[in-house]
Amino acid sequence: MRVLVVGGAGYVGNLVVPLLAEHHLVRVLDPRPPTAAVEHLPGSATDYDVVRAGVEGMDAVIHCAMGNHDWHTPSGAADTLDVNVKSVHLTLMAAHDAGVPHAVHISSMSVYRDLESRRLDESDPPDATDPYGLSKRLGEEVCRAAVHEWGLSVTVLRLTWPTPDDLWPDWGAFGGVETRYATDGTRIDATAASDLGRAMLAALEHRDGLDVFTISGDRTARLWSTAKARERLGWEPTFPRG
Repeated sequence: MRVLVVGGAGYVGNLVVPLLAEHHLVRVLDPRPPTAAVEHLPGSATDYDVVRAGVEGMDAVIHCAMGNHDWHTPSGAADTLDVNVKSVHLTLMAAHDAGVPHAVHISSMSVYRDLESRRLDESDPPDATDPYGLSKRLGEEVCRAAVHEWGLSVTVLRLTWPTPDDLWPDWGAFGGVETRYATDGTRIDATAASDLGRAMLAALEHRDGLDVFTISGDRTARLWSTAKARERLGWEPTFPRG
């Protein structure tokens, strides 16, 4: 399969593109070059013309672009909305215009508020109001609209703290290493890169309109059910393998 990974040189992209490239022909659209030896198309996810060129000849697209992390400043909030909402719409529009039938959208369990203190599954309506969580909620609504308007299939993966395998169960994003805890003090296992890569491979094959899945490597706090991913994607966290 020929797959465009929008934002494939970002944090999540660099975690999974090496595994994706073992199974598919991968092109990365990102201002920065990816760490893996795959085709690179420099450009912004918010530039329709660049995205349209990127999806040409592809069989599927993965959107995992991420904006500014300074979400509570005016410029950071604007960038977050641009990448997490506008670029999702432009990517799905470009896919439709190019005749690409399927997309995988990388969302986040941050679509929920009080994430560390309650049990959740896909039947619970997202309710986050902070800038990042709100933008991810809106990005999912863009996916829903694209399925309705254009007949695309979009598989949405809600991630929880993706991390390099060698740092698991800690979270290794943004240049640091952090152990996450539930409000009762129980450690929350991050999601290992190898598990995340397998989830993306499964999501590329799963084509059933709009479908949303919780992807979590946590087996300690057990706050978020991954039963739906197990039943419909054939995925469950297996790292570390004994």
